[in-house]
Amino acid sequence: MKYMGSKSRIAKYIVPIIQQCIDDNSIEYYIEPFVGGANVIDKIICKNKSGSDKNEYLIALLDHVARGGKLLSKVPRELYNDVRTAYNSNLDTFSKVVTANVGFLASYNGRWFDGGYAQSGFEKTKRGERYRDYYQESKRNLEAQAKNLVGINFSCHDYRELPMTTTSNNVIYCDPPYANTKQFANSQNFNCDEFWETMRQWSKDNYVLISELEAPDDFICIWQKDVQRSMKSTDNTMRAVEKLFAYKSGLYAQRYCKGETE
Repeated sequence: MKYMGSKSRIAKYIVPIIQQCIDDNSIEYYIEPFVGGANVIDKIICKNKSGSDKNEYLIALLDHVARGGKLLSKVPRELYNDVRTAYNSNLDTFSKVVTANVGFLASYNGRWFDGGYAQSGFEKTKRGERYRDYYQESKRNLEAQAKNLVGINFSCHDYRELPMTTTSNNVIYCDPPYANTKQFANSQNFNCDEFWETMRQWSKDNYVLISELEAPDDFICIWQKDVQRSMKSTDNTMRAVEKLFAYKSGLYAQRYCKGETE
């Protein structure tokens, strides 16, 4: 699923790291408190998988397609404008699923009524012009992903209120709103200090991995890759180094990074 901040392009690197931890330690519960476009959790193999997010529209859409629900066959600009107006006016004219269908799949670059309508048309490539229907591309991507979402327990929660079946021996992957990058409206004013303190607490009894560009000094980078991003608040695009972190005194680092944490 196309989603601002999606890990779809780097999932092939971080999924094996997460999966190894699950397999090595016979983990039964895998948890993503910032599930986003579900582009990591859909590739993880674990007995129980839970994906949550603060965005109720996102969760409604993911749960809908996971249960076999259909997406709108098309989204003309008039419908896009009507749904956006209703959402911005706090009107319940459209269901959460329809609003999410339009807001995520028909907004440019999946930016939830922020990037404007994803207008179809011709674009220049090295091989000449080609026609692109952005909504249909996004729709096909999510429909193809749907089979890998079956069985995931999707729920709408702030990460601090995350319900856990067991409070220990879980693998938890966090992809929080990145500091100093463009955010969805419901992620603005995200308290980074509180987040990192929560990660320290969770890491004592769970295998916790965090995606970010930077982390406090008591976290160790276990993987990194140079990527191009388009989320910085002051620029259209930027080069950045995506990193995966673990708490130095936590379960994961003590198990897999022992020599580097001393």
